[in-house]
Amino acid sequence: MPVSSAGTDSGVTRREQQARPAASRPSLEPAVTVRSAATPATVRTASTPAKAGNGKTAAAADGCPEPEVIVRKLQARYDTTAAFRADFRQETTVAALGQSEEAHGTVAFKKPGKMRWEFRTPHTQSIVSDGTTLWIYQPAERQVLKVPFHAAFVSTTPVSFLAGVGRISDDFRAERDRRGCSAGRVQVYLVPRDTQDLGSLAMTVDPETFDIVEASVTDPIGNVTTVSFTNVERNAEIADREFRFELPPGVDVVAAPAPPPGTPAPGTPPP
Repeated sequence: MPVSSAGTDSGVTRREQQARPAASRPSLEPAVTVRSAATPATVRTASTPAKAGNGKTAAAADGCPEPEVIVRKLQARYDTTAAFRADFRQETTVAALGQSEEAHGTVAFKKPGKMRWEFRTPHTQSIVSDGTTLWIYQPAERQVLKVPFHAAFVSTTPVSFLAGVGRISDDFRAERDRRGCSAGRVQVYLVPRDTQDLGSLAMTVDPETFDIVEASVTDPIGNVTTVSFTNVERNAEIADREFRFELPPGVDVVAAPAPPPGTPAPGTPPP
């Protein structure tokens, strides 16, 4: 059982609980889908570059750039993006139930490591990082999960490079997506290079600007989480205070353990 203690912080009474290790890493797939009881499930991607995301051979689409070219231009776009704001739509499909849930909200990123996701529907939820601590607040449960940023948000999280964490080409191998490309969309399938902690990932980008339009993750049992972005403001002026989490009165704080000493920060090359 978690160990709890009572205390007062600026006149606000709260409980600091030590979370069990199994609950120490919220899942961010590809935007923010929180699973409180386990780390995100993974997909073992053993396909060769000639395979598409569904395991079928992918034919080259007319006018579709090589996957490596798509990744290079996508990375270059966000290398020159210091901050990013957009509306998002997230759809999660549960394969076993054949049901989908749709969520909407706003998101903001600022390098390095700052982000804020505000879910408006169907349930309010805030996910905030100041680059050091990640807060996941669910008002209906009167509870917030407090996690060291570097323990929760690694470089292989699908949209990590938006926050200046990791590089796509370092963390993923690019392959052709079976959906091909169109006049308004370029698709690429990404396979994690060195980890099995992430499911299969597909990204859709604008062929003119190479802004991200959509990112989709599929887990081992076929559940799919897809996030699309609209009303994108690149290099928006966003104050640092927007990435500070203000603890509401009377809310329980569940504190996940910090990573072991010497654990490298996201994107840090091995010694």
